[in-house]
Amino acid sequence: MTTTAPSLSATVGAGGTNTPDDVRVVQDLLNRAADAGLAVDGVCGPDTRQAITTYQAAFLRTPDGRVDPGGQTLRRLAAEVRDQKRSPRSDPATAAGPADGLRLSPFPGHGNGHYAYSAPERQYGTDTMLQLLTSTAAALHRVGLEFGAGDISFQQGGQMPPHTTHRAGRHVDLRPLRTDNARGPVSLGDSRYSREGTRTLVEALLAQGSVRRILFNDAEVTGVRHFAGHDNHLHVELGQ
Repeated sequence: MTTTAPSLSATVGAGGTNTPDDVRVVQDLLNRAADAGLAVDGVCGPDTRQAITTYQAAFLRTPDGRVDPGGQTLRRLAAEVRDQKRSPRSDPATAAGPADGLRLSPFPGHGNGHYAYSAPERQYGTDTMLQLLTSTAAALHRVGLEFGAGDISFQQGGQMPPHTTHRAGRHVDLRPLRTDNARGPVSLGDSRYSREGTRTLVEALLAQGSVRRILFNDAEVTGVRHFAGHDNHLHVELGQ
């Protein structure tokens, strides 16, 4: 089967035209190829521009922060995403799927108290997961906050690169909250990281009773566990 390469009408990034449709294409590619954690909102803000530059630094001596139609950066992003699609999503020993009675439903990308920073096909969860997220979103909305939801699972379950989990709709990545309430990534040590907001998020998650554990590396947030690589997102796992 031939995979059609994504196309852009104009440049995205530094000095680009940055039409919303083009920006969404690039944001989605960066999330899939580089786990950039961007909101796919069509706005080429500082986080999207930085994600382009960071991605280019791996193969360009002088990153220019631009994704040009037909250019090297676009071709490389498309190739990496295409390679991921060619990799098997599941194997009989570990993956759940319809044959196992798996029933996953889509999580709405945007709403009161939440927004999505992952593509819709990567946001399918169990009924319990969707209840957890919608209830948590409602709790945050009541106090004027919102969280960003990333990868959950594919509709049919199975492997979801680059994760080793996210196979059966019971794991989700969430962004820490920011002091400026902007929709964008943030890490521990960043001046925009809101510990108080993140505590509110964790408390709302744990109040639902279905959470097995939350991996996140802020020791001053009660209810989370340290785990390598979790400075910029909370990994939430449901119980059986």
